[in-house]
Amino acid sequence: MPKQLSPRVIFGLIGFVCIGVLTSAWYLQYGPDRQQPCPLCVLQRYTYLALAMVCLLAAAHRPQRAGLLVYAAIADLFAVVGAGLALWQVTKGASMTSCLSDPIGDFVNGLPSANWWPEFFFANGGCADKYPPILGMYVPQWSLFLFVLFMGLIALVLLTVLRQKRAA
Repeated sequence: MPKQLSPRVIFGLIGFVCIGVLTSAWYLQYGPDRQQPCPLCVLQRYTYLALAMVCLLAAAHRPQRAGLLVYAAIADLFAVVGAGLALWQVTKGASMTSCLSDPIGDFVNGLPSANWWPEFFFANGGCADKYPPILGMYVPQWSLFLFVLFMGLIALVLLTVLRQKRAA
């Protein structure tokens, strides 16, 4: 792998993109369109935040082989969970008209962070709400695309680390 695509750079890139996604979510919620997040959106926000923290910590920590494998496994777990939530929203979201009064909405809005930072972690939109697409895709589709992209980048880190052992 070229030096500019080292695991540290990949982890840093993923972490900063996740922060950018969270910033974009804030803008979409409080910008001109006032897009309110549904419970699945809020769960994805938690996942982006957790993924950003793990990846930025991995980039700052600069671990060796075993540490890279641990960071990559944890980051991949968050990316897979996020992709699963986004896929659920893309495939089932349009039919979930009562997601605010179902167990998912109750769970999300019952979390302590929904009280600590309700402007960002309280779900008050419907899963079936449709807002204008961004560059041809809706927000849940972008989220799915990004989580799958992150899974691929993390797999690249894993392959690089595993190949280094064989070469050594």
